[in-house]
Amino acid sequence: MKILKRVLVLVFFLPALAIAQPLVIHYSKDVYGGGNQNWSIAQDKQGLMYVGNNDGLLQFDGTNWKLYPLPDRSIVRSVAVGPDGKIYTGAFEEFGYWQPDKTGQLKYTSISHSYPNLKLHNWEFWRILFSHDKAYFQSFGALFSFDGDTVRKIPLPSNVILMSQVGNRLITQEDGGGLMELINDQPVHIPGSDFLSSTQVKSIIPGGKDTLLVCTSSRGIYQLASGKFSLWGGDIQEFTKHNELNVAIPLKNGYAFGTILNGVVITGRKGNIKTRINTESGLQNNTVLALKEDKKGGLWVAMNKGIDYVEINSPLSVYRDKDQRIGALTSAVLFEGKLFVGSNRGVYYRNLVDGDPRQPLGNFQFLDGTQGQVWDLQVHSGSLIIGHNRGTFTYKNGRLRQISNVSGGYMVKPYERGGNKYMIQSTYTRLAIYRLVNGSWQFDHQVTGFNEPCRFVEIGPFGYVWVSHQQKGVYRLKLDANYQKVLDTRYFGRVSGLPGDFNVHVFKVSNRIVLTSPEGLYTYDDLHEKVVPMDDLNRQLGELSSAHRIIHVGDNRYWLISRDMLGLVDIRDSGAMLIRKMNPDLYGFSMVERYENIVPLNKHIQMVCLDEGYALVDLNNKVNDTSGQQLFFRDAIVSDSKGKSRRLTISPVGSPAIIQLQPWERNIKFRFASLRYTPDGESYQYYLKGLKPDEHWKSTFPEGEAAYERLAAGSYVFHVRNVDAFVHTISEISYPFIIRPYWYASSMAYFFYVIIGILIIIISQLVLYRRFKRREERVRHERQMGLERRREEEREHAENEIIKLRNEKLQAELSHKDVELANSTMSIIRKNESLIEIKNEIERQKKQLGTRYPRNMYEKLVGLVDKNLTNEDDWLVFESHFDQAHENFFRRLKSEYPVLTPSDLKLCAYLRLNLATKEIAPLLNISVRGVEIRRYRLRKKLELPQEKNLVEFMIEF
Repeated sequence: MKILKRVLVLVFFLPALAIAQPLVIHYSKDVYGGGNQNWSIAQDKQGLMYVGNNDGLLQFDGTNWKLYPLPDRSIVRSVAVGPDGKIYTGAFEEFGYWQPDKTGQLKYTSISHSYPNLKLHNWEFWRILFSHDKAYFQSFGALFSFDGDTVRKIPLPSNVILMSQVGNRLITQEDGGGLMELINDQPVHIPGSDFLSSTQVKSIIPGGKDTLLVCTSSRGIYQLASGKFSLWGGDIQEFTKHNELNVAIPLKNGYAFGTILNGVVITGRKGNIKTRINTESGLQNNTVLALKEDKKGGLWVAMNKGIDYVEINSPLSVYRDKDQRIGALTSAVLFEGKLFVGSNRGVYYRNLVDGDPRQPLGNFQFLDGTQGQVWDLQVHSGSLIIGHNRGTFTYKNGRLRQISNVSGGYMVKPYERGGNKYMIQSTYTRLAIYRLVNGSWQFDHQVTGFNEPCRFVEIGPFGYVWVSHQQKGVYRLKLDANYQKVLDTRYFGRVSGLPGDFNVHVFKVSNRIVLTSPEGLYTYDDLHEKVVPMDDLNRQLGELSSAHRIIHVGDNRYWLISRDMLGLVDIRDSGAMLIRKMNPDLYGFSMVERYENIVPLNKHIQMVCLDEGYALVDLNNKVNDTSGQQLFFRDAIVSDSKGKSRRLTISPVGSPAIIQLQPWERNIKFRFASLRYTPDGESYQYYLKGLKPDEHWKSTFPEGEAAYERLAAGSYVFHVRNVDAFVHTISEISYPFIIRPYWYASSMAYFFYVIIGILIIIISQLVLYRRFKRREERVRHERQMGLERRREEEREHAENEIIKLRNEKLQAELSHKDVELANSTMSIIRKNESLIEIKNEIERQKKQLGTRYPRNMYEKLVGLVDKNLTNEDDWLVFESHFDQAHENFFRRLKSEYPVLTPSDLKLCAYLRLNLATKEIAPLLNISVRGVEIRRYRLRKKLELPQEKNLVEFMIEF
């Protein structure tokens, strides 16, 4: 599970105004993925945490939890790390050890099952200790030792309630009896301990030189020194008697005691309670089953429900005002040996002992006359300046004085002019000017020409005054020499290049005007007179680039406050360096929204103003020092495109040998950790060498993992490092691997490709040579063929000329015949027309003369005319000429239309000659009407459609 899913709570003592309490990080069963109850805790040399849980063995690397169930899924009651690095566990009728395999996964080996003759009926193993190269497994009914080869049951006079270890001494308590020490695997009674038979001893811990602390469940804590028992400690005695002590451990600077009824208490060396942590003050559960101090001094608490981590020496101390006795803080300052805080209720102060602000909240006193919302507290020229909803006040030598009734004194900025000291102040309405007169601040005037509610004010280069509107945009004001009135106003918002008009504020960073926005920081380019983004600084600040407030706290250090992050940053011309960052949500506190403030009380202590009290950040506290915090790989998993995956070999620390991956294993995921248990101060950066163009460091926090998909074949080295809050590298590790190419892309394949390429080149040269020779032969052949072709063409041309001449001759002959045919036809037509005219004249004369015209003469003349009109010789001559001119027209027509009569053929011939009806009539010796009737009959015989022209048909036939 990811660190961001932790539930973090800052815990506080019962009174409303309390002393600072340590940070407590919750791990619920939903986070660690096991059962509710946790029975024991251990830490290995590398720093990994192990917890005996109802569902198995839990492992935690500072980022991810992992559950390892026992083969029979039983409860892990005890866990301990042996001198050999193995993780030993005890359960119901079972004990054994775990070791990581080459992929980093724990594998279990049962010791008890390796010895089938062991009788473990109904025994659970609650404690595991190591002494004299042996491991000891203790249950209520028996005690076993294991030297690596042999398991031996140690004879005891009775059942034992516990076994504790102090140095190499192993001490147990008999059920219903006193204490025994195991010497050479033999129990030896400790004189004077029989009085403990009426209670249960829960822990035996070192109490100093030659002194043991015997911690009982109900009779308090005794010290054993020089063979004598006596009560020990201060107020811890009564606390443990009434809350049933269950476990105790020594700490670097005291002791921690876990109880059944009331959580954990931390005491000093003499037993006086320093800190109480229970469900009312942040613990998940009051029933504490195990405690463990880790290598960094953090306290792990295993409980009846969940696991908690307590950062005992946190650099952050929170002083919570749950009953709002001093209100929601907006500002603070050290002045005249007192700590002054401003809130929505007024100004409060308290005297400091040795100037140390880290004292309980309960002794704050109210400064009379300051009732109401306080916006700003600053010290200038020996006076405390109080910006208030009702105006502005000064406080000096115990005297409060109102110097202005201009509402809403947000912020003052000092400046000098003409040897005099002034302050300019942003207010609800207009800018206000104050002047120092005889050591006292006095209201001077309000600036005219600008009537907007303004929040932040800065005096920039060239005498410009920059102010941010309370809601919308930023203004640059040019004032006259006396700061009496505004001569010029310029507004900066969306139209000026900013991403928007709202949530824009102005601050000064390294003597440069900086505008904040949700999209990043901007600055004013004086040379080009426009707003430009600060790309380099934004890139270095990362998520802090969206800060909406910047607070200068001395030297080159600035607090940047964004929506969910606080960052202390050193900003110089050379770049920005993160000093410390905090997520308020992770620490369980909240600031006054839109009026967040952080105040430097001295060089090392910074105060964070909260809506319920305040927090102090000690920059000198080195609890977050990450020296020696080695980064290591937890997992390396590869998969193919079908989702089939496998784990790779990893080394506990450092770089493994080069891993060879199959060609289809193109996806790889790395998990890494550095055993960081607190929510800030460290992050990870990584890159993959060989993956271009992405060979640059990328950040990942707090996931502690990186994944790549669809990698190409080749050699890669995955680099990862952990960096501290100063962005200094703590440690760096790498993981080289090679993705093999498919066989057709391997080195051997490429070798063969080269050989084949050479062969192809040789063969190509041979082919080209042969092709050249063939082409040369072909050219020679084509040249010869060309000559022959030209001769053939010349011959064909001559023949074509002859044919052309013949055709022309034939055409001339046809033309001549057409002329003859036409002439013959016209001659026949004229002859027939003359004969018809003669016949008509004879018939007219006959009609006129009647009988006077001799009949025989009449009939002879008419017969002679008719004989010449139907002269077959004329038709034969016409037919001969027509066939020659029209390519056997009659034969083709007769063949196509056998039903045609000779009369029809004659009509067809005359139609092909495109003769008119009146011209055809004389030729056929019939009337025009007779010609039309014949044409009609001819169409029917030819079966021509109505739209088809008869003459065109004959011409085209």
